[in-house]
Amino acid sequence: MIFGVGMEFEIRRAQLVDVPAIALVSYQTWPHTYRGMISEEKINSRTIETITETWRQILTPPFSKGGTLVAVNNEAIIAYSRFYPSRDIDDDQAKVATIGSIYVLPAFQHQRVGRALMNGILEIANIQGLAEVTLHVLAANERARKFYEHLGWEQDLDPIIENSDQDPTPKVRYRIKQL
Repeated sequence: MIFGVGMEFEIRRAQLVDVPAIALVSYQTWPHTYRGMISEEKINSRTIETITETWRQILTPPFSKGGTLVAVNNEAIIAYSRFYPSRDIDDDQAKVATIGSIYVLPAFQHQRVGRALMNGILEIANIQGLAEVTLHVLAANERARKFYEHLGWEQDLDPIIENSDQDPTPKVRYRIKQL
């Protein structure tokens, strides 16, 4: 068990049975996280059904290097994080992982849940022989950027425009080297 501020939770690998709960965390955290940073149309276009199907595909074997961790409090999934080999053209996929997502339900933020997920991801990446881990974050997401910097991540790529779903979003890349 890990103890946050006034609560306890555990970090474990996600399983296929967790798909509905992970989808719900994603669905509920997106508006809270991105309102004012991306278009309302994009926020409102996400449905629980499409998110659930995406997560069903992600958590259906076979798996490559990487994985998904969940944080569980009182048998409820309150957060998740996913990582996989880097897709950046300047990285060696055999040596660099990318954290593709980390979301914590708003009611559980600022209670060490995100930090515990991040530590779990870094530990697994290290075991898998990955020397570095990167992540991409919206340039406008100052709260997340401060969180990553507080944990020792360093920005290593200036803002770039990623055209995901025809919605240009300036992002920056952070990197941390494994011990």
